[in-house]
Amino acid sequence: MKKMNDKSVSIIIKKHLYSHEAELKLGDWKNQFHLNYVKTLIAMALNHCTENDNLIINGYLITDKTLYLIVKTNDKNFDSSLKKIENNIHFLLENHTKELKTIDRYSFETHEEKLYFIRKPLFKMYPLKNEHLIQLLTGKKVTLPYFDRKLEDLKLLIRNHPFCSAVDYAGAIGPVDIALLNV
Repeated sequence: MKKMNDKSVSIIIKKHLYSHEAELKLGDWKNQFHLNYVKTLIAMALNHCTENDNLIINGYLITDKTLYLIVKTNDKNFDSSLKKIENNIHFLLENHTKELKTIDRYSFETHEEKLYFIRKPLFKMYPLKNEHLIQLLTGKKVTLPYFDRKLEDLKLLIRNHPFCSAVDYAGAIGPVDIALLNV
């Protein structure tokens, strides 16, 4: 507290948060595991980053080939946050492999090869340019004065997808912790 002319004034330093919309294409490593396992790993890594690395997720969609993210970070560049997500996925896979080694030492060789194979970058990053997708992932409704088959397919995908932030905006609890935007 700082006193100025006998009045108490609290000084709050607010960090500037940068918004990022990213389309992260999953690499070939996804083919080495069951698709639901890959989605669960990604969700666990995102939760870890929200708890420990100042990543604020406002929207996400984890599909078989792509991770769509709408986030806020302290960093102007999203690359460092992406590295943290990738490092956490590597950590989860290494721990899973160690557990398999203790359970069945004969099957570990194939898992070790898979672990070596995924040392490359896990994602290829592109900017997320689909405004309709961004609005749907952040809980907003999209209506057009005409019928658009692609938009209707996107709405159907998001409505029924278990790894999507639309679940949280509808009032349920999804697999990834998010910060809801005021809708």
